[in-house]
Order: sequence, then C-alpha cells, then structure tokens
Amino acid sequence: MKKYIATAILLGATALAPASFAQDKVLGYTVGVDAVTEYVFRGVSLGAESIQPYAEVSYGNFTAGTWFSTGVGSDSVFQGDEVDFYAGYSVPLEGDISLDIGGTYYYYPQGGALLQTKGGNAGSYEVSASVGFGAVPLAPSVTAYYDFTFEAFTLEGSVGHSFPMSEGLSFDLGGTIGLVEPDGGSGYQWAQASAAISQAVTDSAAIYIGGNFVVNSDDNTLDFKDGYDDDSMLFFGTGISSSF
Repeated sequence: MKKYIATAILLGATALAPASFAQDKVLGYTVGVDAVTEYVFRGVSLGAESIQPYAEVSYGNFTAGTWFSTGVGSDSVFQGDEVDFYAGYSVPLEGDISLDIGGTYYYYPQGGALLQTKGGNAGSYEVSASVGFGAVPLAPSVTAYYDFTFEAFTLEGSVGHSFPMSEGLSFDLGGTIGLVEPDGGSGYQWAQASAAISQAVTDSAAIYIGGNFVVNSDDNTLDFKDGYDDDSMLFFGTGISSSF
C-alpha cells in the first residue's frame, strides 16, 4: 500500500525512498522501482520479497501516480498483487509550512488475496491530509488518513535527515510512528526506523540501498514470511528512481 506524498508515499510499507531532485519545470515525471525483502505497510507485513515499480506525474501543485507490488520467490507463492492509484494537491502556504491533501485507491487484482477488504471487496478508498515543517530540524510531518472501506483512521508522524558524504552521495535517516484505529474495533501502534545510502548516478537519477526496523504493538500482525507471531522485524530494500 503506497503512502501518499506527505510520508514519502511509500517509506513504510516499504524501504526508504531514494533522494528526490529539484524540478524547475511546470510538468514533471518520476519513475522508479524498488526491491524489498519484506513488504511492510504501517507496521504490518503484507508479503515477503517483492518488486515495486511506480510512476508519477506532477503539474504545478497537482500530483498523480500509480504504484505496483508483486511477490517474487518461493516465500511469496500465496501473496497477491496490489496496484495503487493516488492523486494529491499541495496547498500554497506562506513560509516553510506545507499542507498536502490527497486520496488513494488500493486495488487487489486477485480479488483481495493480499488483504481481504471489508465486505470482500477487491479494493479500498482512502483520503489523507498532511502538515510538514520544512524549516524545523528533522523536517517533521504529521499525516492523518481515513479509509472508507475499512472504516479505519490512521495518524502518522515522521522525521528525517540527510547527511551529505560526498558529491552525489548521502546517508539518509528516517523515523515514523503511527497508530491505526478502526471504527468499533481494536487498533494498534507501530514505529519504524530507516537508514539508507543514496547515490546520484546522473543529474536526474539516483540509486539507494537501505534497511528498516519496525516494531508493532500487536504480535500477530508481523512476519508474513516465517508464519509465526512477532512484534518486530528487520527488512531491507534497494531501488532506482529518475525524475525529468
């Protein structure tokens, strides 16, 4: 489940996203692909080894894109595919505070094999709103989500910092905490720490390799691969992206 812009649409359910590039064009495009050892979304393991390509287009303050995840290897034989379609708008504000609103449709081609939705549907609809503080150390952001299909509210806070190492090379750290509260059900909390090395290979493309450690308040929501209850997990990812 790809996250919307404010939380680096996808950090989390996924590996650290590669470095982005400044765009001086009104119309911009981003394409990329990640490979992860575990597909983790909001502290929950939804699959084992996965390949996750994505594409995004932006025009002014509008952004729209699609993200895909498919399992690979013997541990992913029962893992269904997922296709996400998302769009958002960055509200112009004064100063270094940002406000982003958006929506995502999560679609499961196998009819919910990856994650059976409420009522047996093959997809779910979610809206989000995020506030970011770019001038503050660690650039914190807070994002609220509501999924109309699952009838679940999610609140997430993120921080991050990039340490330049040499020209085009950086060491990137990130952290996320969050809670999920379904209507009339039992919720859970999670926290994730991420670290990655990013290397620009051209003026518009970069590669990265990173690791993630996640903890979860519910022992029964982690470890898709090994099939046993756990409350923490270490997983890794690598990928390449290009913006033009």
